[in-house]
Amino acid sequence: MNILILGANGKVARLVEEQLLSDKAFSEVKLTMLLRNKTRADDLIVNRSIAIEGDVRDNSAVEAAVEDQDIVFDLTGATKSIVPTQNIIRAMQANGVMRVISICGLGTHSKTTSQIGTQVAHLYEQSGLDYTILRLAWLNNVNEVRYQVTQPNKPVQGNSISRKSVAELILRIIDDPAYLSKQNVGVSDGIKRDAPIL
Repeated sequence: MNILILGANGKVARLVEEQLLSDKAFSEVKLTMLLRNKTRADDLIVNRSIAIEGDVRDNSAVEAAVEDQDIVFDLTGATKSIVPTQNIIRAMQANGVMRVISICGLGTHSKTTSQIGTQVAHLYEQSGLDYTILRLAWLNNVNEVRYQVTQPNKPVQGNSISRKSVAELILRIIDDPAYLSKQNVGVSDGIKRDAPIL
């Protein structure tokens, strides 16, 4: 299985990458990482991983990276532009790549959402691709795996989620691409706090 990670130097992305490259369960995975500065992934380069230097706002760079992939992991949903999402969708359609996992803010599909987050979600939902949109609660660095998945327009129980939990959920989808297929879901640890933890 060939997996492309866009925004490959983010904290969640690195947790996913490290697990994909160290866990025997993913020994058949070939990993491509797109970064603006590919030297940031030097420690992740092994015989089945490569880093490509490029910008998701550059359509030609995205199209070249998407070629021959099976799953695309899009970490660009938190940007201030829909151009990366448009480039990803265009590149996937051109290359016949269907499966994409995208991270957006928790507010998508609610009154508190950002306009960009809503647009990103709608672009994927209308693209014809096999998408999963993960709307994340406030991210923290707690060393635990604990998450709840909530369908759109349902109240999310909890206001925080560990990066480790998000990585585990993404790995679950990679292991079983049918899981959460064509769904836009909220993700939190299920705990209501007076303030999100860091």
